[in-house]
Amino acid sequence: MSMKKALEIIYNQPCYHGYELVTRKQCDIAKWQMLVDEVRTTHNEGKIHRYLNELLVGYLAVTDVVLTVRDKNDWLASFRQVVMPKSDDPRKIHMDEGKRRAGIPVELDKLLTDSLKLAFQKEDIDFDDDAMLLECYEKHNKTLQENIPPTRLLIHRFGDGWEPLCRFLNVDLPANIPYPEANKQSDLQRLRELIKKSGSIEAAARMHSEII
Repeated sequence: MSMKKALEIIYNQPCYHGYELVTRKQCDIAKWQMLVDEVRTTHNEGKIHRYLNELLVGYLAVTDVVLTVRDKNDWLASFRQVVMPKSDDPRKIHMDEGKRRAGIPVELDKLLTDSLKLAFQKEDIDFDDDAMLLECYEKHNKTLQENIPPTRLLIHRFGDGWEPLCRFLNVDLPANIPYPEANKQSDLQRLRELIKKSGSIEAAARMHSEII
């Protein structure tokens, strides 16, 4: 979310982020699921890998890639807190109930797990296995770095701020605007309060775009 907000500041245009599927573009969930299914129907990891490489090659001629990375353990902690607690974690029940009350369709849960299997190139991934998730996370980042030409790739680490991003994109530094820091616990707590007050996450997004 920090990179999404940073790009929106730089270009003064909306940036399509997976979070849009939660807030403003739930109608796109089915479209993304169809795309993911199209890739995964081969049931052949070798073909999936080749397909992903073909996609990368097809876009590299005209596209720069910003890969956001962070300490793997920080990533895992955030993943468990915000995205997917373990199945035996009591928070999971509360999170699932909260998502349904907020109007988040259950279809998004399937898209999330299927997308992660595709991104991590591992159909039999155990989402309760922290060690496996960390291995997949590191392998995913390594695969991208090995397949994208360095001139087209920026590895943007947590805390890097504006300078390397703006230099890579060949744009001016935003004047007197701090680099956004999203996904903080205070933001998440405020989001929960806004959803409860507004009745749904879509309503909260319309009224409070500065946080969502």
